[in-house]
Amino acid sequence: MKASTRVIINTGAQYIRSIFSVVITLYTSRVILENLGVNDFGIYSIVAGVVSMLSFIQVNLSRTTQRFLNYYLGRNDQRMVVAVFNNSLLTQLVVCFVLCGILYCCTDAIFYHVLNIVPDKIEEAKIVYWIMIISLFFNLLSTPFFATLVAHENIVYSSVVQTVDALLKLPIAISLYYISNEKLIIYSAMVSGVTIINFLCYAIYSSKKYSECRHINFNVFNWQLSKDMLSFMVWTIYGTFCVVGRSQGIAILLNRSFSTAINAAYGIGNQVVGQLSFLSVALTTAINPQIIKAEGAGNRIKVFRLAEISAKYSFLLISTVLIPVYIYMDTLLSLWLTEVPPYTAMFCRWTIIISLIDWSTQSLTTVNTAVGNVRKYNLIVSTIIILTIPAVYISLKFSSAAQAVMIVYAFFTLLTAIARLLFLYHSINFPVKQYCITFLGSTLPICGINIVGCYLLSHIFLGWWCLITGLFSFVVTLTGIFLFGLKDDELRILRGIIQKIKSC
Repeated sequence: MKASTRVIINTGAQYIRSIFSVVITLYTSRVILENLGVNDFGIYSIVAGVVSMLSFIQVNLSRTTQRFLNYYLGRNDQRMVVAVFNNSLLTQLVVCFVLCGILYCCTDAIFYHVLNIVPDKIEEAKIVYWIMIISLFFNLLSTPFFATLVAHENIVYSSVVQTVDALLKLPIAISLYYISNEKLIIYSAMVSGVTIINFLCYAIYSSKKYSECRHINFNVFNWQLSKDMLSFMVWTIYGTFCVVGRSQGIAILLNRSFSTAINAAYGIGNQVVGQLSFLSVALTTAINPQIIKAEGAGNRIKVFRLAEISAKYSFLLISTVLIPVYIYMDTLLSLWLTEVPPYTAMFCRWTIIISLIDWSTQSLTTVNTAVGNVRKYNLIVSTIIILTIPAVYISLKFSSAAQAVMIVYAFFTLLTAIARLLFLYHSINFPVKQYCITFLGSTLPICGINIVGCYLLSHIFLGWWCLITGLFSFVVTLTGIFLFGLKDDELRILRGIIQKIKSC
């Protein structure tokens, strides 16, 4: 299968998976809350939250394994591919036992000195906590197998497993209607069971499909490789910490300066963009392995070209939804929420602007990941991200307006985008001028027409009729891509795919 065809298939699989997950999650959340009740649901959320705080370790271990697998797959070095998988699996086993052991030993300290749970619910909450530890163990252990699937660009299978995961949680939620006792414990056990099923699906399939997963031999442990992977993971964790720290730090500063209502508005803004960003995440998930493989093969020109394609189309995909959402924000919030907290529309609109700025250079992070220069990159770029917090603190000292916080946030996001471009220009001679011309030349005309058209239609179509404006945005983007976005090589790829579809 050609790389271009694989990207389209993988992106489509991610879209279908994301839509299923969002719809099912929204429905099951209501069912679970209704059946467990506010208190038990709160206990589950806070106990699961203690364990899930460590999920960033799994994410970064997966990214590290995927990066090294893709790099050596690009170089056709099967010996090193096997070594990477075995090093990753051994590291994962050590992390699993150490981390889960620490969590188990800290049970009493967490429940009697950290969490605030009523005494008659503590024993039940402890059982849920131990079940969550088991779930974390299998989640971490599945990481090398999941990373192998992504590295081989088998996004379709991983999407199928994730879709089945979401579908299995639907009957689990509905079954709570027929359970009379110990609902919280039974629900936690069933959800943990799904995690074990996911692990088996990843491990069994990968072992049958890919040779590196069949040759599990810890005697090939490579200290130098492990050192490189550990260094990569540490600096990747630092980058993740800066992103998460910025979001949570701003939330804390808003809470100290205003009220919890402001935090609700800020949280809703992040939730809106987070739910809609799957449009772009799906594309980048499909194209990122190819960027790293191209670097492994020594094809730096292809790396740059793929980065342009990823940035351009991920930006256009997310703007297709975010532009009409921005314009109809007040209407959509009133339709979605029973009571809209103050400042919610303002936070949502600024979060959309910030998200669009960030997506303009998001693909460059993958380029640097492919090159492997993560230490200097994160010291510069990620440090700019975390510096948003002291800047917000200073702005709140001089201004009591909540909007000032988002202006500072947007300014530092723009600085981060510029820093990505300049860093890659100086480190690998990235063609910044060509990138900007390609990106702006393709996106500005389409987004400009889209903004004007959606704004005019917003005065005609009100309430649920805003869906017509959303359809207009989709048509404008699709038409604009054909008129302004497609380059000759992209047009040839698209014509080839259309021809294949016609011949089926």
